[in-house]
Parts: sequence; C-alpha cells; structure tokens
Amino acid sequence: MSDRKHTYLFNPPQKDPRVLKAEFVVRTAIFEEIFSDIQSDSMQKPPQHYMLLGQRGMGKTTMLLRLKYAIEDDASLNKWLLPIIFNEEQYAMPDLASFFEHIATLLAEDHPAYEKLLDAMRVHEYEQDYEQKAYEILAAWLKENQQKIIVFHDNFGQFLEKIGKISTHRLRNILMNSSEIRLVGASATLLEHTSNYNKPFFDFFYQIRLRGLNADETILLFERLAENEGKTAIFAEILKTERPRIDVMRKLSGGVIRTMVMLFDVFMDNEKQDSFKDLEAILDRVTPLYKHRMDDLKPQQQLIVDAVAKAWDAVTVSEIAEIARAGRQGLKTNQISAQLKQLVDNQIIEIEPRTTGRTNLYRLQERFFNIWYLMRYSTRQDKQRVIWLVKFLEGWCDIKDLKELFDRFDNNLEKGTYELNTVFDRALAYSMVNEKDTDLIDEKDKLLRNAIKHLEKNQFEEKLISLLKEALILNSSIRLQKAISQFKPILSKAYSVAEPILKKSKYGSFCSIEIEAIKKIVQENTYDLEVFPFIYSIWSFLYLELDNLDESIKISKNVFLYLNQSKKYSDINKTSFQNYLLILCSKKQYHSVLSFFEEIPELKDHLKPIYFLTMEYLKDEYPNEYLKAGEEYRETIEELKARVKWFEEHLN
Repeated sequence: MSDRKHTYLFNPPQKDPRVLKAEFVVRTAIFEEIFSDIQSDSMQKPPQHYMLLGQRGMGKTTMLLRLKYAIEDDASLNKWLLPIIFNEEQYAMPDLASFFEHIATLLAEDHPAYEKLLDAMRVHEYEQDYEQKAYEILAAWLKENQQKIIVFHDNFGQFLEKIGKISTHRLRNILMNSSEIRLVGASATLLEHTSNYNKPFFDFFYQIRLRGLNADETILLFERLAENEGKTAIFAEILKTERPRIDVMRKLSGGVIRTMVMLFDVFMDNEKQDSFKDLEAILDRVTPLYKHRMDDLKPQQQLIVDAVAKAWDAVTVSEIAEIARAGRQGLKTNQISAQLKQLVDNQIIEIEPRTTGRTNLYRLQERFFNIWYLMRYSTRQDKQRVIWLVKFLEGWCDIKDLKELFDRFDNNLEKGTYELNTVFDRALAYSMVNEKDTDLIDEKDKLLRNAIKHLEKNQFEEKLISLLKEALILNSSIRLQKAISQFKPILSKAYSVAEPILKKSKYGSFCSIEIEAIKKIVQENTYDLEVFPFIYSIWSFLYLELDNLDESIKISKNVFLYLNQSKKYSDINKTSFQNYLLILCSKKQYHSVLSFFEEIPELKDHLKPIYFLTMEYLKDEYPNEYLKAGEEYRETIEELKARVKWFEEHLN
C-alpha cells in the first residue's frame, strides 16, 4: 500500500472528492435515507437530527463527507443549504461558544458573505451569555442571507464531554428550536447522552448504527476498488477461487471497511496465499497505529488492556483483576473500574450493551486490535486461539473440493507463488486429508513428491522435509496393505452393520465421508491412518438413528477426546463433528453439548462459535456467558442458528 493510499485510509478528508464518490458503493441505503430527508426538508421548522454510530474504521467519516459532497453537487440545495464539516479531532473547541466560532470560521473560508461573522460574534466574547449570543448572531446572519447550515460533526460524544452539562442542555435547546441548523453527528460509542433518560440528548437523535460489511457488500467494495485501480480482470480471476478466504477475513475483522480496504491490497499482492498469511500481512500494516495506541496509555491502563485482550471474550472487573494479577500491583477493583471508565471514554474498551452495573462485561472495542495484540505480544497459547478461530471460519466457509485444492497447490508451486513455509504447511495438511475420491490417493502422492522436491531445491529445513517424506511413506501401498491385515475384521464389521442403516437414515449424509473412508478399506483394499475416529463417528450417528442419545454422546465424546489427546485439531473442525453438535442442539440437548466443552476444555477454543451458540440457548441459566462473544462471532453464530433450525425441521 502506498503512503498516499495509507494516509487516505486513515484520513478520508484528504482524499479527492471524485475518488471518494467513485469508491462509495456500500452503505448506499443509509446515504439515500439521510440525503432524501435533507432534499425533501426545506427546514421551515426545526429539522430531524442524526447520529451515526460505529467503531473506528466503519466508515462514519466517509459517510459524512459523502453527504457533504452530495449537497454541494445538488443545484437545488447548494444555494441555500451550506454544509459544514468538523474534523474527527477538534482540540481547540473547549466550549459551546467555540463550536459556533468554528462554524463562522469555516463559513468565511468558502462564502465571502460571512467574512466578518466571527468578528461580530467576538464583540460579545466576554459577556456572561456569550454562548447564546454567538448562536443568535450566527442565526441572524443566516436569515439575512436566506441560508441555512448542516453541520457534520465527527466524534460528537467527545465534544459533549468537553463542554459540560450546562452547555449540553443549551445546545439541545438550540437544536430543538432552531430551523437554521441541522446536525448530523458521528460517534464510535453508544452515547450515554442519548441512551440515559437523565441526559439532555436522551432520545433526541435519529440513530443509525453502521455495522460491518456483509459478504455481498465486501465483494461489491472490492470490485469497485479493482475497477479504480485497473485490476478488474485480475480480481475477477481471484474471486473464482478465493471467495472463502475473503469471507474468513471479513468475519475476523468484523467487516470493518478500513480493514477490508487493507485486505484488498493484501489479496492483490498475494493472491494465492491462505487466510493466516492474509492475517499476518494486515497485522504488519496496522502495527504502527496500534503500537502507538498502546504506548499512549498509562501503565495501569496498559495492564488492564493486556488482561482484556488475553481474555479475548468479554470479562467482568473481577476477572480482569485475576488475569492481570492486580493484587500484586496493589490495584483494587474500584481502581480498575475507574481506569475502565477512561478506557471506555477513549474508545479503547467497550461495555457489552446488554449488561449493567456489577454484571458489566468489557472487551476491546476494535476486535482486530485484540487479534493484533494477541498475535504480536502474547504467548504462543494465546496466538494459537487466533489460529483456531481462523481454521474454524475456514472450515465453515470453504466449499471447494479436495481436487481443486490439490490442483491449485501444484499450479502455484510451479509458479513459485508460495513462500517455503506455506509450501510445507499446506503439504503437511494435505497429507492428512481423508480422500473421498480414491483417485486422490495418486494426487496426494504427486503433491507430496512435488513439495519435497521444491523444498529440497530451496534448501528448506531438512528436519521438516523429513516429516513430509514420512507422510509419503505412510501413503505407500506396502504400508497400507500391512495395516489392512490388522484392522480389516473390525472395519468390515463396522461397515457391514452401519452402512445399510445409515444409507437409508436421515443422518447418513452427515457421515458420508466416514462411511466412504471405511468402504475404501473393506472393499477397495486401501487404508488411511486417520480413519479410526471416523469409525466411532459412524457409530455415534448410528445411535442417533436408533434414538439412543446416551450411547451416541458417550461414543462421540470418545472421538473428541482421542482427537484432542492426539492433537488432531484439524479433524475437530471437520463438518461432520460440527454437525453432530448442532444436531444435538436441534434436539434441545443443550446441556449435553455443554458437557462436551466442560469435559474437554480445549474444545471451547476450537469450536468457540458453537460454544457461544450453546450458551445462548442456555441464557436463562447463564445470562452473561453468551454476551461475551465478540462481533467477529455474531454472523457465524447466526448461520449456525439457521443450521440448527434446518435440522429441527428436517431431522426431528
């Protein structure tokens, strides 16, 4: 990303208006809603005021700018309605009088009729009611010129904190009764001033929350960015195979537009990498910004942010104290609460809005900041939690078959697209794949041989290459024949009993891979060392068919225990195991699903979206637990809910 593009990303007002308008392809419904109101209202009476809510990077400033440019371009508006935009940071506006003075200054820059407005105001500068006088003079000049203003005010919440309660009441009265001013504000947090009925602006604004981009909006944004950079054909080609990768990063980042724009550059620079490489690339780009954010915090606040980041999920004050070992630092819970208030005010931490008082749950407001912190400053175990989340989302999003993956790997190996570490990681992962198609056994052999040859040629670490060589040996027919002679009687019985029942069963499609794995051994004289947990998986589905839930759950727990103890984490994320837990949810077996997570604690990190879904089903018993889920989980949880609903309707 060029320095200029990086600047525009974090400071949209510096971007050429023509470029900003050309790239504005998402949030169009919200834009049309507000702009339509502006067009249709001649402001003969006090107008409707708006407040945009959304975390950093969600597009609030861009929306304000787009509305400003639309008014300037509209011949029916620009003669009488003058747009005024306040920058995100206004350090020289300590009171309400300076608010009106700044409006006067900006009006004078573009409209000669208002060149002396500020001087007219400051005649009364030292009078007791100067704030009110400054407004009245502004209103009089606007009436004299038969014009009105619309003020676009970024970071409006911080401004209210600065001017205090009395001035906040005065501003509300002015806006409520004035037909000369319309305000469109923006804030990164849900303003206490608008949500607390004791505050002046309670229920005053029409509030619009800017949420993360969905899948279609993300593709639309990427297509426009590609068009503007003359890369439409290149992106169209990438999109054919990399859509799941895009969706993984969208969910991880919460669909934040700023992060999505950085992700676009990562894709165009590294079109054939994987989601984890994408994550690393974006983290490198945001490191200066996030590091500066941490360095600006006081030592106690750094300690608290460290604890909240490591918790990942939302936590209480007492949990923060425990994670931070606050007692050793002489930091009491009331002191932590006071620091948390400052961190919330400074938009570093947010309070889960569905909690109150002592039950308040806290998390880092920007979820990507949390991921950055874990990946850059945490232990290996903390980093692993991020990796597991990436893998879960990849498994949930990815619909490409194994043949396509193998072919793509070979093609990119030939082109030299992959880094050496990526070649090794992928080859090792593919060596453990359970082939549904027997033709892929030869493909796997070819893939491993090509990967080993490439790594040896580039002098990769010999110890790691030896792992691939071992996988190649395990894939050979001699080793497999020996294994068949030992296990064929057991597998033959499992297959002969389970296959005819499950073939006709409503559950058969959910363990078809497992059935095929055994079928290869029994009927085709092939063997896969990873088949054993799948044998038990078949039996767990078989007992579901026979309505023996207790036995099914018991067997399935053995599968998870085996996979966990063997560190076969990739298998835990296989769709069949996820579906099994979701089917239990569809049967209202919420406590049974919870028991998996309680008896095998590691599952919580591997299958966290399913864990939080389960806790939402059990929210009457655990009212706060499901609220700990961050924004990055919510879309996936909704998709899982839909899956459970489908199971309820079609299987039960």
